[in-house]
Amino acid sequence: MKPSILLTITATAASTSAFIVPFKFRRDTVAPADTPNRRLLHSPPTYAGNARANVAALAGSKPQYLRAGAYLPYHPPAATPEHPNANQDMIQSVTGTVIIPTIDMPETGPTAGNIVGEYSASIWIGIDGASATDNFINPNSTGKPTCNPLGYSLRAGVDLFWDGTLGGQQTPYVWTQWFGAEHARGFLGFKASPGDELKFTISTGPHGNSAGGVLVENFGPPQSPKGPDGIRLPISTGSLIWKDMPGLCSAQASWIVEDFPLQERPELPSALGNFTDVRFEKMGMATWLGGNFTEEEITGEGKGLKMLEIYDQGQGGTLTKCKTDGKGDKAAVVCSRVLEA
Repeated sequence: MKPSILLTITATAASTSAFIVPFKFRRDTVAPADTPNRRLLHSPPTYAGNARANVAALAGSKPQYLRAGAYLPYHPPAATPEHPNANQDMIQSVTGTVIIPTIDMPETGPTAGNIVGEYSASIWIGIDGASATDNFINPNSTGKPTCNPLGYSLRAGVDLFWDGTLGGQQTPYVWTQWFGAEHARGFLGFKASPGDELKFTISTGPHGNSAGGVLVENFGPPQSPKGPDGIRLPISTGSLIWKDMPGLCSAQASWIVEDFPLQERPELPSALGNFTDVRFEKMGMATWLGGNFTEEEITGEGKGLKMLEIYDQGQGGTLTKCKTDGKGDKAAVVCSRVLEA
């Protein structure tokens, strides 16, 4: 661990086994041709239970899970005479980059081959929101109540769409959200295309963790020219700050691929598209009392990073495979689209 650097951000302005085919959209004729007809609902499906519950119709089937990727749970160290407040430490910021994948229609499985259907996938980075299996005691709350990291999360991401009625892949949609308190918001005028490199910086306010900010930068394709000083400058930037929001647990650093529902069909997850590999790079996590974890410290063996996979029986079974890859500043988490019954 290295000393933490406080990140300052300035504001600038889940399915049942009966679900087989992807949902077909009604085209919105007032939208540009490359704009998604509809948006994803950035919350779990509304069917009985949730994305972690066993809602499959067949007895003995695996529990359904609509979230892939990785997360690092952070439990504060014990207090010591030298560091009496160490047990009150919390996650302060999470960072990472993603090159926007391409997406198309799956070639195999129950959802394959619907040439007039819509497929999607969502990629996000944030604080909390990965799993309920790491409920923990909030160190800064009177009475030490248990805090559920799925209750609220601060995150930003990019949605991918493939719509057969529009001839295939559409413009990615970049968004941010204080989940549990509001709907996702898009960044006005933010330009993004497959192959562009997005950098996400998610940060919370000091210890009250009811304030925070998000910064998303698009640096274009990795091979794009650098500036005169050798630094690549963003071609688009979006940022937003919040205050007086419901408090976060600040207990999980999350790098996630998720199968969200469509806004028009909230009871079921969308048909997951066949995306090229999602590679989370330049992963970082900082805590309020000085912890600064680099990508190698996050992904290294025995560091506590936990992997997640999407499993949906209605879409054919296991739909993703995620793993760590590389070492040093090249360390990453890579998620591939698969189909395993």
